[in-house]
Amino acid sequence: MSAAALVGLNCCVAAVTAGGAAYFARVRMPRPPVGRYELPDVAVMCAVVVAAPLVYLALPRDAVAVAFGLVLCAALQFALAPLCGAGRAWVIACAAVAATAGFAWAERPLTVMVLTDVLLAVAVVGVANMWVQSGMRSAHAAWFAGTLACYDLVATVLTSVTDRFAAQVRGLPFAPLLAITRDSPPVALGLGDLLLLVLFPLAMVKAFGRAAGLLAAGVGLVVSGSVSLLFALGMLTGAFPLLTALGPLIVLQHVLWVRARGGERTIAEWRAGAPPEAATPTGPDPALLRALEPAGVEGLSAAPSEGDWLAVLDGRVVGSGGSPGQARRDAGLRGCESVPVVRQM
Repeated sequence: MSAAALVGLNCCVAAVTAGGAAYFARVRMPRPPVGRYELPDVAVMCAVVVAAPLVYLALPRDAVAVAFGLVLCAALQFALAPLCGAGRAWVIACAAVAATAGFAWAERPLTVMVLTDVLLAVAVVGVANMWVQSGMRSAHAAWFAGTLACYDLVATVLTSVTDRFAAQVRGLPFAPLLAITRDSPPVALGLGDLLLLVLFPLAMVKAFGRAAGLLAAGVGLVVSGSVSLLFALGMLTGAFPLLTALGPLIVLQHVLWVRARGGERTIAEWRAGAPPEAATPTGPDPALLRALEPAGVEGLSAAPSEGDWLAVLDGRVVGSGGSPGQARRDAGLRGCESVPVVRQM
């Protein structure tokens, strides 16, 4: 493989990672109305990632391109909506996908590859930010990485799933590959690899602070660069399971930071600017204690007790209940139109 192409691939990875961090620092994505991430959600995500290549292998190439195009269009809209509004985001996303499809119809493969790379990078930045800003914790990202590390080993080394899937999508518009060349095999990085390289640093910034995020991004780029060096030296020639090398390092980073800090910040604490050292308080949350002052509990049927869930908005308790859903529902019944932060006493 060309050394210049391998360097270009790693430069693209670094640029997408930096773009994800810049988006994370400057753009606040809408908070989902209900729910939060739990391990079963991670299990569902892993199941989708594992099953998707098997499903696509059974479909005609044209159907695979259409499926990828629809998914990419939706991901682009998610990424662009906070920047230009939902309506304009749909127009831009549909126009970009249509243009890529048009160049594919006109048999302009180089243009299709470049446009697909750009759309894929924007979509990955948006999806990674959506997951982390929706409440995905560092622990969830570590579980996700560990599971995909095992899957990547099986799919790439022990079976031919990755090779057959790469052959199926090669040259297609919207292929889930950040590709630099159109050779066989191409110099490219898979969608799952790119997503974790962007996702985990964001989760670490939110959970433990900027230093943890920079370390996570650096480790990812070092792993990607080391694998590229092995390809340039001719020590690797076929598909390599990057996540099998990166996944254990992601898990290790999470464990070490949790032990060093004692816990990780929630998305509400990150948005409030709470320092990472204060992520896991040893006593009652001071913000909740302030919110529970007489002015804050006006209208509640009974004073909340330890273990209850509270819906807090602008430093004031606006609802309570025995579960997060009941607290939000109680806040809604009391006329709260905004989505409150739910915390446990």
